[in-house]
Order: sequence, then C-alpha cells, then structure tokens
Amino acid sequence: MIARTQLLACLALSVFLVGTAHAADTVPAKDVRQNLFAACLLNDHDALIVGELGRIFRTADGGKTFTKSETNSHRGLLSLACFDDGTVFVVGQKGLALRSNDHGATWQELNTGVQKNLISVAFPTRDLGIAVGDAGTIIRTEDGGKSWTSVPLPANVPLPEEAAEVVDPGDILLYDVSFPTPERGWIVGEFGTIFTTTDGGKTWAAQKSPVESTLFGVKFTDTDHGWAVGIDSVMLHTADGGTTWERTKIPLRPGFALALYSVDVSGKDGWAIGDSGFVLQTSDGGDTWKQAELPISLAGHWLRGVTMTVNGHGLIVGSQGLMLMTNGDEYRQLNKES
Repeated sequence: MIARTQLLACLALSVFLVGTAHAADTVPAKDVRQNLFAACLLNDHDALIVGELGRIFRTADGGKTFTKSETNSHRGLLSLACFDDGTVFVVGQKGLALRSNDHGATWQELNTGVQKNLISVAFPTRDLGIAVGDAGTIIRTEDGGKSWTSVPLPANVPLPEEAAEVVDPGDILLYDVSFPTPERGWIVGEFGTIFTTTDGGKTWAAQKSPVESTLFGVKFTDTDHGWAVGIDSVMLHTADGGTTWERTKIPLRPGFALALYSVDVSGKDGWAIGDSGFVLQTSDGGDTWKQAELPISLAGHWLRGVTMTVNGHGLIVGSQGLMLMTNGDEYRQLNKES
C-alpha cells in the first residue's frame, strides 16, 4: 500500500477539538511556514489557503501579507471550496468541516456525521456539496452543509487481481473530487479507480481506467474534458466525459517517476504539481505539457494544492509554507526570503 503512505505521510497531524473561530494576526508571506494542502484564488489578489495544525490564511493584496484565522483546532485542513460572495467550505481530518460566510473571518463547524479523514470537497453550488476521503467515504449535502448523508460506492468497484483478494472495495481511499456542473462529477482514488455521477452525487458508477496505480487529483473543465494525475508520474486525459481515458505523455525527471498530486486547467493555461518540486505546465489547454524549472532550493518541497482563475492566474501551495503565484507559464514565489 505504498500509495497510501506516500500522500498520507504529508497529512499525519495531531487531532484536537474545534470551535467557532475569529480572524487573528496579520503576517508577512515569509512567515508562513506550515505545510499547506489547498488554496482557492478568487481573483488576482484575493486567496484563501489551508494547511496543517488547523491553519487558514487569507490574503487580499496578492500574497504580500496574510491574515491568519484561528480555528481552535490542530486537525489538518485538506481541501476547500470558495465563492465570490464570501461563502467558504473547508474539510479535513477526522470528519472535520467548516463554513464561513465572510471570506474566512469567522467559521462555523459543520456536523458531517463521519470520523474519517475528508481529503477533498467540491461545491458546484452554495447548497450542493460532496466530500470524499478515507475508507470509501463519500458524504453529500443539499443545504450548504447543515446536514450530510453518506453515499455508498458502487458494488462493482474494479480492483487489480492482487488487491481484490485483500482489499474490501468499499474501503479504498478516495483522494479528489471535481464537479464541472451540479449534475456531473468525478472522483479518483486508489488502484486507478475513477467514478462518475450524473445526478449530483446521489449515485456513482465506475469508469474504466487505463492504470491500476493510485490517482491523487482530478479536474474537469466541462462535462467532456478532464485530467487525472497520480503516482509514478501518471497523467490521464479524457475528451468524452470519461468514456475513454488515455495516458498523456509528459516529460519525466531523470532517475525515477515522481508522484503528481494535483492538476488544474483554465482556458489555455494549466499546472500539474507533485513530489520533490515536480511541476508541469501547459499553454495549449492540456494538449502538451512541459516541465517547469524550479530553483534547486525548492527541489525538496512537495506541492499539494493548485487553483486557477478564469483568466489563467493561479496559486500553488505545498510543504513548509511554499506558495507560488502563477500567470500564464510564469510563476513567482510569494514567501521568498529577501
């Protein structure tokens, strides 16, 4: 089960209680040192970032300074979904879910009814949300997080022969979820599994995957075009809503294949990010990818979260507070020491 340890090692954090939070200190970008797992970028200057130890950071000046929200929790925050009106949803370890109605200034805990780690969340509307995580966990809300229901995986989960003998199909790890519309969504997870829904997440069906290795990230730009990335530098692409998936040829680091953890594409621009400073960039809508050359000082960092706006601007976050703001095929490190 190497795939489980490869990503979850980044998420092994302590667990404490959580309560309503309030905005706290303002800190310069260079003082953000925590491991960061996800971000949402609303425009060129407003962003929210979540990470270990229950940390939530917000910037309103393009990443020069950050306001830190105290969540009264040391549970890792692993994923978030943001709206322009200030509504934000965050999920994390041990079934934790939070909602903010004021761009992250204050937070309310949501009762998800589960204790499993929630690794990814998507809200195609402010009311409809789906979170996924450990042990086949899928939970769904239709009222903006006030109440959640558990959704089972389909009975016919395709697993490799050797895994099928020892792994319960309903126990596989689900790492990411993407909803381009309120009805259509996709989930990826262990053993190359890919699931899709046509009814807003009420039911799920397995799609045929060309790989049996773990997929960590998925992104659909519409109901036809999507990408999935994972262990061993795997990148998959579909142009027909997942009826067929094909491996995408990408440049590899010499020596061994590094994991890719997340991918996002907006218009012609896109980024795929992973372990040990492994970063790929596209300028043709994902048809071809090139390797971005990060400074050698960043080679030891893993990168976990990437988010993009409709105009092609992006934000990448990772270990030890690493934050990269992107524009087209260029990037700048926000918290670089002067």
